Amino acid sequence: MSSLAVQSTEASTAQDQQASRSSFARLPSAFRLQFTVPSQMIWVPLGVFFLSWALAIGIGLWIRHLGDGTGDPFYTGASQATVWCLAFIAAYSASHTFPFSMALSYSRRVFVLGAFLAFAAVSAGFGALFSIAILLERTTGGFWAQSYTFDLPLMTQNAGALGAGVLAGTVCLGAMMVGFFWSILYRRVSLALLWVIALLLVALLAVSVMVLTQNGWWPQVFDWLGVQSSYSFAGWLLLLTLGLTAVNYLVIRRAVPTA
Repeated sequence: MSSLAVQSTEASTAQDQQASRSSFARLPSAFRLQFTVPSQMIWVPLGVFFLSWALAIGIGLWIRHLGDGTGDPFYTGASQATVWCLAFIAAYSASHTFPFSMALSYSRRVFVLGAFLAFAAVSAGFGALFSIAILLERTTGGFWAQSYTFDLPLMTQNAGALGAGVLAGTVCLGAMMVGFFWSILYRRVSLALLWVIALLLVALLAVSVMVLTQNGWWPQVFDWLGVQSSYSFAGWLLLLTLGLTAVNYLVIRRAVPTA
């Protein structure tokens, strides 16, 4: 009987190891799940990227045409449009692919990792386009109107075009994981509790600002920000994003995969 018990234990261990291997073996398919509808994760963000850029260029040319053609460089915030778009798409994708992942018997861990890798790939593409756009704006002098959408001194002054692209990609990844968080949290808790959590986070932010203001710590904060490069700031953001990814996994463990 003891021999049979040992064999049974060994068989159970082997099955557990095989299940673990097969679970992570499905990671590539969990990655591809986020690209089931290519227009959602690729073509729509690309459209927003180029359309917002074209609109910013048009506004810059119009301003130069109305003036005398000289003056200070004109900086726009149109590059944010793609980040906000991808944050919304990440939330929408998480909400709609989660039930399918459960129907396909993906573990929640594999689903979160697959989504993270998919978002990282999209963010890397956005960072690469960001750097290319900076070089193009520099080559053309802001499209002959000194209108800059991506070549922003705040992002390029201490790391160049490559560092700015790295930072932009990291910001994009963080925004997508934030969108993922709220979408999954909505499936985990009631709508009323969701609003309570959102208000608590806003209150926490407000208290933090009040504490910094009351103690006069803003100069130290600005000094710390001033010595950061795009690379170091991207590193801090990446750490926060990885922490948020772990939180997403904890939240999704009990999320209900309703349609």
